[in-house]
Amino acid sequence: MYKKHTPDGFTKYRNRSTHVTFHPLPASKRRAVRRNLIFVGATLGVVLVLSLMSNAYAAGGSYVVDDGAINAPGECNVDAWFTANRHDGSTHSETLSPACTTAAIPWLQWTAAVSRANHDGDGETQVNPQLKAQLWTREDLGLELAASAGVHYALNRQHSFDGADLNVPFTWQPMEALRLNFNAGWSHAYNDGDQTHRPTWGTGFEYSVMDSLTLIAERYGQQGGDQAWQAGPRVHIGKNVDVDLVVGRSLIGDQHQWLTTGATLRF
Repeated sequence: MYKKHTPDGFTKYRNRSTHVTFHPLPASKRRAVRRNLIFVGATLGVVLVLSLMSNAYAAGGSYVVDDGAINAPGECNVDAWFTANRHDGSTHSETLSPACTTAAIPWLQWTAAVSRANHDGDGETQVNPQLKAQLWTREDLGLELAASAGVHYALNRQHSFDGADLNVPFTWQPMEALRLNFNAGWSHAYNDGDQTHRPTWGTGFEYSVMDSLTLIAERYGQQGGDQAWQAGPRVHIGKNVDVDLVVGRSLIGDQHQWLTTGATLRF
């Protein structure tokens, strides 16, 4: 016997005979599935329209480990993703993250992400501006080095400042199909008067299986704080749209798991 979740929110069981029965999923899981489908459908609709007048390439998306590259001068990208806890449909988040590099300052990229996190009916909206500068690049060796700094503000709290972070991403591309990313940084978090300062780190890879498919995996963490991994395929729809399907798991505490769906557009 095996079981399979279907898009309409039901679990399908098939036994040794050809008889098929359907049992409804719990209400929280049905809502999580429905939110994922609505978000992905709306996001793909927007980016497919925009893709008629733009070119899209790989981008960070919901992945935490950054690379040493920035957008080419005059180019922008928009990442959008939805993340849901696999075992708790009331815990989920949505993020929209545009980023651009201007022709006037070709070595500097700015990002302004907006995210909404919900847990057990309580929600919080954050704005996360970030600057990323490319410090050094050697195309002949496949090496890129950058530095980024960002701050986090919560919009619905009396104390809006939520933290800041610094990061130094380094990328080595030993072959055309493979990119290796390494991060080292520092994080400052403010939580109701409790301030913490922690070193951060991350490693990841991007492996291009074919023109239409890239496999991505990463492992990241903080000293004395969060530890987690994420992995999944990135599907390239022509040259215009990238779609991510990501599974992640925390390596501390209750080791909760999450699923992420997202899309990336450059123009």
